[in-house]
Amino acid sequence: MAETEGVSELRGRARELSVLVDAFRSTSVGQAGAVLVGGDAGVGKSSLVAEFVRHAREREAVVLVGSAIDIADAPPFWPVLSAIRGAVRVAPDDHSRTMLREWSRRLPQAQSDGGARPAQPVRLLDVVTQLITELAERRPVVLVTEDLQWADRSTRDLVAYLVATLTHEPVLVVATYRNDSPGSTPGLSSALAELRRHQKVTAMEVAPLPRAVVAELVAHWAPGRPELEQLVWQRSAGNAFIAEETVRAVLGGDAHGLPTTLREIVLSRVALLSPTARQVVRAIAIGVGPLRHQLLAAVIDLPAAGLLESIREAVAHGIASVDENGYGYRLRHGLMTEVVVGDLLPGERIDLHRRYALALSDSHVAQPGFAAQIAHHWYEADEPEPALSAGVAAARASEGVHAHAEACRHWLRAAELVALVAGEPPGISRTTCLDRAARAAELAGDHDVAVKLLDQLLGDQDQPSGLPAALLHARKGRALAALGLVAEAEQTYRAATALLPVDGAEAERAQVLAAHSGTLLQAMDFAGARTVALRALSLVPRAKATTVEARILAVLGFSLAYLEDAAAGAAAIAEGLAVAERTGEPEAIGEAYLRRAELLAGPLNQLVEGVAFARQGVERMQSLGLARTAGVALLTYAANALFRLGQWEDARRAVAQAWELAPSGAAALDVRLARCRIDLGQGKLDAAAVDLEAVELLARSTTGPRQRIPLLVLLSALKLWRRDPAAALQQVDEGLAVAEAGADDLWSVAPLVWHGTRAWADIATAGEVPPTAQVQRVRHHCAELARRAEDTVPAVRAVIEAFIVMSLAEMARAEGAPDPLGWERAADTWERHRQPYPAAYSRMRQAEALLARQPRSAEAADALRGAGTVARRLGALPLLDDIADLATRARIPLDEPASPDPPSAESSTPINRLTTRELEVLHELAKGLTNREIAQRLFISDKTVSVHVARIFTKIGVHSRVQASAVLQRSRPQA
Repeated sequence: MAETEGVSELRGRARELSVLVDAFRSTSVGQAGAVLVGGDAGVGKSSLVAEFVRHAREREAVVLVGSAIDIADAPPFWPVLSAIRGAVRVAPDDHSRTMLREWSRRLPQAQSDGGARPAQPVRLLDVVTQLITELAERRPVVLVTEDLQWADRSTRDLVAYLVATLTHEPVLVVATYRNDSPGSTPGLSSALAELRRHQKVTAMEVAPLPRAVVAELVAHWAPGRPELEQLVWQRSAGNAFIAEETVRAVLGGDAHGLPTTLREIVLSRVALLSPTARQVVRAIAIGVGPLRHQLLAAVIDLPAAGLLESIREAVAHGIASVDENGYGYRLRHGLMTEVVVGDLLPGERIDLHRRYALALSDSHVAQPGFAAQIAHHWYEADEPEPALSAGVAAARASEGVHAHAEACRHWLRAAELVALVAGEPPGISRTTCLDRAARAAELAGDHDVAVKLLDQLLGDQDQPSGLPAALLHARKGRALAALGLVAEAEQTYRAATALLPVDGAEAERAQVLAAHSGTLLQAMDFAGARTVALRALSLVPRAKATTVEARILAVLGFSLAYLEDAAAGAAAIAEGLAVAERTGEPEAIGEAYLRRAELLAGPLNQLVEGVAFARQGVERMQSLGLARTAGVALLTYAANALFRLGQWEDARRAVAQAWELAPSGAAALDVRLARCRIDLGQGKLDAAAVDLEAVELLARSTTGPRQRIPLLVLLSALKLWRRDPAAALQQVDEGLAVAEAGADDLWSVAPLVWHGTRAWADIATAGEVPPTAQVQRVRHHCAELARRAEDTVPAVRAVIEAFIVMSLAEMARAEGAPDPLGWERAADTWERHRQPYPAAYSRMRQAEALLARQPRSAEAADALRGAGTVARRLGALPLLDDIADLATRARIPLDEPASPDPPSAESSTPINRLTTRELEVLHELAKGLTNREIAQRLFISDKTVSVHVARIFTKIGVHSRVQASAVLQRSRPQA
């Protein structure tokens, strides 16, 4: 086969191979990326990836190759963990080998941070990311996950997490999947769709081979047998695996013609083996993943020499193969495995599963992470008692590595098995298993599953009342709130409260009400949160629940400060902080700091005080070991406040400090959004898009307004700066729909409304007509802002009113009646609030509105120069471009103009005969604008435009607008 830059080209796959090689080149120079490789079963994905893996290893990359396994009880993170173990043997240097060996020991035990006291859970996502990042400090890293359609949820989450988290590390993620499987794997289709949207991801489909390539392959496999080409093409239709198997069957001496199905092709090949080799092939097929020789020897009752000879026979016939990492054996293709397993008799399957379960339970064979495999084999062996015991062990092992989705599945299997076991084992009742499954589902973010399981638990109760039922309802309320179903969550919390005993249980009642109030606060129902928090607070003296009291005061203080009395709210939060400090509960202390900093740096607009308090809180969180959680959130609040103050470089430093702490989950999303605000302001639109795509990817299941509204505000801003106001208006429309679901946080909704009116105005001034329904929705919400702002405290109301003034001025711009006084009022308001960025934007619009009324306005020139000065100081390049464009059209020098050089004799062309203003008119004319539109753009009268056009035609010797445009086009430098 031909060689291209050291890569042997697979026949018919040169293009696909080049995609992977190009992605690897980009990765090698410090640009993290990912390639999704889809295709039908047997089409050649594995061969393609194997060739690429050889290419990467030849260039001394650290290559981690793992395959998912087709069993429901796959161990969590199996492809990645097995890839790390297997890579030890083929690591390119001693340093990488040592790291991989150490991490292969550490990963299964990644359950705590090693501190003296119980720590925040260390998610394996972060741990694996840390390993890959450390490996990439010396060499490029390639992580290959094959058969994503069979991968456990944790592995799919890891792929998405790496794509969203890695930026400039030399890391390439490659994942293969079957096209015919995504729909049958829950959540895979949506996960693939989200991944494809990310700009770091290249999606590639491996299509069947064309007939010409199949003919070449047949000639290569069976020289001198051209008559086979027609038969092979009929059988395979370009499927590489079926094509090869067809040729193998013919060359193997099938005298009666080829079988008509893939199943028959495979079984006819297996039938050629000796009885012991067939026995080995069946055992390999029923196993899970690449089988270590020691495990296979424990399952197959053969002498060592006989086993080795049988394995060699299966490999020689192309049925079995050695795993790519040298880790063990597997059948050569997944399709072959499916056929062999499907052909086993029931008794054969049960016996082999039982043998595997016994062998894996042997301490000499078992390894970390095999608990799930043991459970799988006992279950398939129809042995409910050991299957239950192993299933519970597998569930607890999954919980230990925070693979909560897998833990949920194991607990559900255990609940099924309990009924089949004679005498319920102690501590493993069906109710216990369902309860643990529900908790695991909550932690995995599968809140819909948690709701169903909690409903099942409530339905199983003989008396669905009393304290246990109340606490189950409270958990259901939390899961519903996480789904964004706030109304249903509130009803469920009310039901939980009603089920509590009339007398006693004050502590539980306080906990239920505190959780209810916190959920309402997160859902932006501040009034409801205040009411419920007050009820919870009244129970604290009797319940003696000081930790709960601290949390209640934090919720109550935030609501009071926002809706009623800023001073009283601040006092309540301060009291909550004091209570938390007395109890020494770190999470309660952190929550009090967060609520106070969020208020000051946000709705109350006390930005300087907010930054100072947030920085104080960061130091306190560091002393409590909460730097990566509450500390990151406080840095984010500080960064957002610094951005509003116009201290953008300080804001960027705060973001960098937060990012260095390696935040995860919601904290990481907030840091990305904070960084995105700065990037959008400074015109780093591609970088902002990367962060926004990552947030969308990681928060795809989030429906709550607290997360969605800021994301949609920034998405609409990105579309506006990319000059796509129609797309921006669509993002705003989606955000307003979220707000309508129930949100008291008008402070967050206000910028969304302004972006909507701005997009509307941009569409209208471009001469287009925006969708009526979207415009009416924006107009309605603007009126609602004005009405509902009256119910907020003065500090919050002042900021909301500034956005309302801007929105009304944008509406006037959209309707062709620019309002300079409205824009002046908006600019004055923002300057009073010490927020220079929106003030500069408002000054620019003020100048634009003044020029529309009076083209030679000194007031407009002053406003425009002031806006330019601020934008230049901030580094707000997109805004500065708009200001400069307006200044050019209005002929207002922002700085002292330089004296133009006189034209040389050589440059004398028709275009050079035009004055500066005539050239400006010609440029607008060439865009296809009418005289009226040119007049509006250049702030001159229609009559003046007509005079300029006539002079242009005379000077350049043309008689039409089309001819004038052609002269302008010819005068431009050719590329």
